[in-house]
Amino acid sequence: MKYQYINRELSWLQFNERVLQEAADKRNPLLSRLKFLGIFSNNLDEFFRVRVATLRRLLAINREAKTALGFSPKKTLSEIQKIVVEQQDKFESIYSDICQHLAQQHIFIVNERELLPEQGAVVRAFFHDTVRPCSYHLC
Repeated sequence: MKYQYINRELSWLQFNERVLQEAADKRNPLLSRLKFLGIFSNNLDEFFRVRVATLRRLLAINREAKTALGFSPKKTLSEIQKIVVEQQDKFESIYSDICQHLAQQHIFIVNERELLPEQGAVVRAFFHDTVRPCSYHLC
């Protein structure tokens, strides 16, 4: 009897889909929904740094990897691509919805291009003095 296993990478993406669902859930407060988007994004970054990178390394030994692992890294990468594109589309839609609701409450998310030069200087100084040092020391 041959056992069927759920691919761990695809299972992980299903988990991250549930995080995205929490961000989409309008019963959650707006800022919590925004935090869920941040969690989703951070999870996806780590997923690509670790799991996708490993699959890409396995491509070099595809035949042996497929035999040893019981699945094709190339096929898995293709499935990951499809799932992630769909999830990113959902992410963009949810983010846009959250921003619209925040704007109705006069809360705006701006990027560096939307800041005045003096505002940009304050943000850069805050980043270099407060945020960046914490990331090195895990504050």
